[in-house]
Amino acid sequence: MKNKTLKIFGTGQITVPKEWRKLFKTDTLKAVFNEEKNEIKIRPVKMVEIEETRWVPLKQLKKDLKKSNLDKNFQEELLEGYKNSDFYLTNKKQNELCN
Repeated sequence: MKNKTLKIFGTGQITVPKEWRKLFKTDTLKAVFNEEKNEIKIRPVKMVEIEETRWVPLKQLKKDLKKSNLDKNFQEELLEGYKNSDFYLTNKKQNELCN
């Protein structure tokens, strides 16, 4: 296993080393935060997983997060990130056009 120090930019963006990105057959990664260990694991997302990803209205995401046992500040960070993500904004716009 190789270790690299990654930088988190003010926007929350993390740059993955170029030599690692070349190895992935996807441009989508999944990050999992383990509160107990205070660590984040990042792995490539398989195409099957991407196609199963569905747009979630913000209201539904808020309800789902309230049911979780995540720290309230972390929940708010997640919601803020989701509201500003290209994924949410693009799908919100498409959803509004259909209605």
